Amino acid sequence: MTLVLGVDGGGTKTHALVVSETGEILGSGTSGASNWEDVGLEAAGAALRSAVHEAFGQAEVEGPSVAASVFGLAGLDWEADRMRLSAVPDVLDIGGPSKVLNDSFVALRAGTNDPWGIVVIAGSGSVAAGRNRAGEVFRTLGMGPLYGDFGSATDISEEGVRAVAEAYTGKGPSTALSEVMREASGVSSIDKLLEDLGRERLDETVFAPLVVRTAEQGDVVARSILESAGRSLGENAALVIRKLGMEDEGFELVLSGGLFRAATRILRSTVAEVVRGLAPGARPVRLETPPVVGACLLALEIAGLETNVDLHGRIAAAAISAFHFEAPP
Repeated sequence: MTLVLGVDGGGTKTHALVVSETGEILGSGTSGASNWEDVGLEAAGAALRSAVHEAFGQAEVEGPSVAASVFGLAGLDWEADRMRLSAVPDVLDIGGPSKVLNDSFVALRAGTNDPWGIVVIAGSGSVAAGRNRAGEVFRTLGMGPLYGDFGSATDISEEGVRAVAEAYTGKGPSTALSEVMREASGVSSIDKLLEDLGRERLDETVFAPLVVRTAEQGDVVARSILESAGRSLGENAALVIRKLGMEDEGFELVLSGGLFRAATRILRSTVAEVVRGLAPGARPVRLETPPVVGACLLALEIAGLETNVDLHGRIAAAAISAFHFEAPP
């Protein structure tokens, strides 16, 4: 039996799976954050070891028996990061060929039926990435608005705060966000809300769910915030499509991250509209399985094994059960 290891290491949790060539999950492991930029190299390494050793323990195997492994890691953005993190498989004594790559490509593979496509991730941060049929890859920097990536939950929350401030001063139109955010913050007035935000007694990055809900309820200002974020995310996806020469191809456009899991069509439809303006064959799909599934599929492919839709489905179903993953509404 051929076994592979897939790992998805992110800013909040780390998932590891030991999978057979038939798609059977023999072991799974979960631990805390492993983004070295947030927690440091030592803590990131400890989280990766914990998740991998738990998966190995359940599978009753050891590292050298693994035919291939793929680690999709948040915080792997530059060549220096690759050099810094490429030793992870060796440190864990994992056998066979291995690949360490940015976690956006793991999410991409988890959401596509084919080994190519485009992914847009919108969670606490945002990024667009892609792989074409020739295996070429490209991604945006994923470092926030200053570096060209606007559309994260943080960005949407801060735009909500800006809208409330502009409504208060009269620079912008009135919005239901003012009262919604005041009530959620437990303060007595808009004055107090803005004072506490300005004095950093309240966190200005937590309001994205309120912006989404208020937009769905018909508030024009909140809706414009989501549409602006969607256009930016769509434009970054279009950039990746042009870089990879995929304008005239059919492919899956994977929408991943907390904002796309939210019960709103505004963001999704705006992204799709922008992307289809360049690539009419793009097929938007929400990621409905843990991203670590993509790491497993890539590891199987590295091991020289064929993957298909049925295999993908078996691994995805087992991973959803193993990690109690809730499908988006």
